[in-house]
This record gives sequence, structure tokens and C-alpha cells, in this order.
Amino acid sequence: MKKKTLIAAVLAATTLSASTAFAAEANPFTDVPKDHWSYDALAMLARDGVIDGYGDGTFQGNKTMNRYEMAAIVAKAAEKYGTAALQDKGVINKLEREYAQELKDMEVRLNAVESDVKDLKAKQSSFKMYGDARVRYLWNKDMKGHDESSDHKYGKFEKRVRLGIYGEPAKNLTVDGRLKYDDKSGQYNGGVDGNHNFNSWDNSYDNQNSFRLDKMSLNWKNAGTTTSVGRTQISLGQGLLYWENPVDGLYVEHQFGPKTSFMLGYGDISAEGWQDSNIWTTFGNLKVQASKATQLTAAFMHTNTGNTSTSETMTVDGTSVNTDTTVAPRPDYKLNQYAIGFNTQFQPRWNLIAEYVRNNAGCVKDKNGFWTRVTYGSPEGYWVKNGTFQIYGEYFNLGGGSIESSAWPHRLNIAGSDGFNGHGSRGWGLGMGRMLADNVNLEATCYWLKPYDKNRAGFSNYDPVGYVALSYCF
Repeated sequence: MKKKTLIAAVLAATTLSASTAFAAEANPFTDVPKDHWSYDALAMLARDGVIDGYGDGTFQGNKTMNRYEMAAIVAKAAEKYGTAALQDKGVINKLEREYAQELKDMEVRLNAVESDVKDLKAKQSSFKMYGDARVRYLWNKDMKGHDESSDHKYGKFEKRVRLGIYGEPAKNLTVDGRLKYDDKSGQYNGGVDGNHNFNSWDNSYDNQNSFRLDKMSLNWKNAGTTTSVGRTQISLGQGLLYWENPVDGLYVEHQFGPKTSFMLGYGDISAEGWQDSNIWTTFGNLKVQASKATQLTAAFMHTNTGNTSTSETMTVDGTSVNTDTTVAPRPDYKLNQYAIGFNTQFQPRWNLIAEYVRNNAGCVKDKNGFWTRVTYGSPEGYWVKNGTFQIYGEYFNLGGGSIESSAWPHRLNIAGSDGFNGHGSRGWGLGMGRMLADNVNLEATCYWLKPYDKNRAGFSNYDPVGYVALSYCF
């Protein structure tokens, strides 16, 4: 009876606005005479609180109704059969017998509609498109010291647009791809030869145009295990090692019960395009949901010695020409990183993230670092819906070799150092994010930092670092 009541209630609502939609050969919309016994029966059920009414919430016993409309009210009454008084149960049973044909017709018709919808869904393509765009103005992105001279420590615009495709070609199998375009313009260099505002679209000056395949992965999920192969996007720990960046390779992640998961993978992290040669990497990530509010993480990333492209020249008929490009080791670049961290929502609007990282590679100095962020605002994040926001404060203490600073593959809003194995950073930062409208977000940050070891660096402060960004998705 529960299914019948649901069917009757849904279809009866339709008959009110378009009664001819369900016309049948036997004219099911024949009006019920006002003096029919079912009017009095329904009025009694309304007085006893078995039904809430009809249409606007009241039972209009003086209104002429057709048999389908009466059947809809009978269906509502049948929903409360289990809690009805004995005399009301007798009335409900009698009404169901009276309008049995109408209830049956409704069920048959709705079953047909459900079948049609199911067929349509089966034939419908799972292909979807999505995208986002961002424009931001940054200052001192390269983290130059106050006492250093640089053509890049002032402001510039960066624009980015990403267009993604998603599909489910088979059960438990998905395809996720995305194209990305980046450029920069309006770069104010503050050089000694005068202040220049580079804003060229023909690749002259310093406007760097770049169009890339950001990701394209085949993902299989089954029995708690996810396997991803191709140019796949990964995140490790709380974000100091690697965060939402691509790897050319594969990973396998398994969910051990409701609280623990582990991921292990191998691939080339130069997929983002910030190196001109392969950097093959083994990586892993452990997540433990210690409580409803707290997540613990442990992650690692280990690279082979980085490589660099070189070429040789030879003389042919008195002319110097390049030979084939070779790849030589780069002993100054290596990641052998380990990180442990946590993320806890310790109050409804307060969140704390902290992570420690160490790079054990022998070629780096200042191996240790940590980062912590305290956030106030919408617990679900500031990129959710119109009006959600977050305000956060951060503290950094990052050795120059502790994280990858030249490529910005991590979660931080700053590079973290003036280049990999550089001078590192320690200090404070503030940030905020707010949804100005659905799918439109504004974010602003500013940081005041010193080198990790100012005696070794030779300067005491970095110039302020930060940005203002407007992002939107579609």
C-alpha cells in the first residue's frame, strides 16, 4: 500500500493542473456526486486527523471532485492506516475498495513513466564538461629579499583558464581530462633602466603563453580500491609535498574500513611543465580519520636524481652545429621528503591545519620545515555557495630544501623560498576568501617573511608577498 499511496499522491497533483493528461477509455475523471458516501467518510477521517486535507491543506467536502482526486485523498489516508483508530481503519478499507481501480491505474501509469525514465538514463551519455578561470595580481611572487635587486620582485597579472571533460564509459570506470592555458602580463619590473609595464601578446618581452594538457586519467574503482593511470592528479598529506598537481604515471589507493586509506604510486612529476626533463618519483599517502573532526596524515615523495638537458656542438665545414640533446644528472636537485600532519575542526567555525616536513636528500641544506594555518569561517570551505567565507592566519618555518619552491606544486599561497634549496622562509601571513556569488570567488593574501637563516642569506627580510585573485567556475 505504501507504493500505491506514493503513486496516487504524485499523480493526483498532476491531475489538478492538467486533468486530461491521464484520460482513459472509461473516462476515469467522472465527477463523484456531492452526496456520495465517500465525501462523508473522508470528512470523518479529516476530523480525526488521519488526513491533512486536499490541495490547500483542507478537505473541501462541498467541492465536486473526480474519482482520481478522491483516490489521491484515499491514498493519503492509507499512509496512516497503522496509527488510525479502529473505526477509521474500517472506513479506509471501504474507501480503498471503492477506488481500487483508480489506484491501480495510477500505479500502472507511473510504472510506465518510471520505465521510460530508466530507458532514457540508460541511453544518455555520461559525458560532461566543466571548467574554471582565474585572474590574479601578484607581488614579489619569486620572493626576493628587500636588499636584493630583481626584475621580477614587483607586480604582475596571471590569467588561467581550464576546461575539463568527464565520462563514465563503463561501470566503476571513469575518464577525467582537462586542458589548461596560462599566461602573464602587465609585469612591472622596476628595473634601473626605467619602469616597464610589459603587456605584449606576441611572446615578446616577458609575456609567457602556455597551453597544456593538465590531466587525462583513466580511473577504476572497485571494492574500496581506486586505480588511476595516465596524467593523474594527486594530493599528499596536508599539502606541503604535493597538492592537486599532475603526475604522469599511476597510483593505487585502498580504503581500509571507514577510517583509513593508503595510496602508493609512481610517475613523472615534471608533468606540470616546470622542468624540461623527466623527474621520476615514488610517492605514498596515508590518511587516518582519528575522529569525526580530526584527520591524521603521513606522506612521502622520493625522486631519482633530477636531470637536465645538455647538448654538444661539433664543426661541420667550418660551421658549428648542435648535436643530439643528451640528458645529464643534476646532483643539486633531489627530493627525499617525509611529512606528517593533521587537520582538525576543533570548533564549528574554527579549523587548524599543521604539517611537518623533512627532506633527507644529502644535497640539500636546511632540511626541515613546518606550516600551520588557523581558519575561521564556513566549516565547509569558502568555495561552496554565495556568502560562504573564510579568514585564516598562517605561520611558516621552511628550510630552503624542505619543500619544492621553484615549481609551487604545494598547497601554500607562497613559493616558500626564493628557489629550491634557497634561503627558505619564516614568518606570518593572512588571507581571506569569499564567494561573491554562486561560482564566483574572491581571495586575497599577504605575507611578511624573513629568510630561514638570515646570516646565511645575507639579508634580513623578504619584500611583502601576496596576491588578489578572482576565480569563477562553470
